Amino acid sequence: MFREAVLVNTSGDCCTAESFDKETTVANSLNGKVAVITGAARGIGAATARTLVREGARVVLGDLREDVLQELVDELGDAAVGVRADVSTEKGVEALVQSAMTGFGRLDVLDNNAAAVIPGDTDAATATDEAWRRTFDLNTMAAVWGARHAVPAMLASDGGGSIINVSSGASQHAASDRPAYGASKAALETFSLYAGAQLGAQGIRSNVIRCGFVLTEATREMFNEDQLNAFGGMTTLGRPCLPEDVAEAVAFLASPASRYINCAVIDVDGGGFKPPAI
Repeated sequence: MFREAVLVNTSGDCCTAESFDKETTVANSLNGKVAVITGAARGIGAATARTLVREGARVVLGDLREDVLQELVDELGDAAVGVRADVSTEKGVEALVQSAMTGFGRLDVLDNNAAAVIPGDTDAATATDEAWRRTFDLNTMAAVWGARHAVPAMLASDGGGSIINVSSGASQHAASDRPAYGASKAALETFSLYAGAQLGAQGIRSNVIRCGFVLTEATREMFNEDQLNAFGGMTTLGRPCLPEDVAEAVAFLASPASRYINCAVIDVDGGGFKPPAI
């Protein structure tokens, strides 16, 4: 039996251990499938890589952080190939698709996970043009370029596939900063809807996973322990989202179990914020 215990504890009282057991998931549902995952070196991307490989997939992992990416590839063994790729450019995205076809001979799943908040993304009145361009290139256009190159590869494989676009609650809820980030995620969700509607008849589904606050290396660097505990306590489940929570949703949308789900947005946010006591 495969069991991976993930313990998240920022100060001793935030979260409890969550176990992800192969026998209780969509076991081996991705045998023979090949997936491309962007932003794969750490956080949600790394958790997704581990989860898809656990379910039988082979993966092409794209990131700019070569050392961290290589550690993950070494961990996953022959099921994984790492590619240094800048997916804020079309050439970087194309290189990942080509690596899947040359390395594994097929492509079935595209997981558009890479995203970032770009310096200069301050507020609606002062965010720089460069911040807007760079944000949309990475958070939105990478998925557009991904579909452009992945769809022919998917059709040349078994004539079907799953495109999974990882979004954020920032697409729906404004904050005091990061307007380009929120707008780019809203655009990503709309693009996903159109892609699913236009490609569904060819057997290619396109769906969104909209995350709440996820406890990753990046968010640990952005917030202190008290803030992390507070964010987790505000959800209806009483804890923050873990990268593995998102990864399990990706595995579901990549698998045949989700074969009739298309053009959907699935919220992985612990039910959102719980209402205040009255």
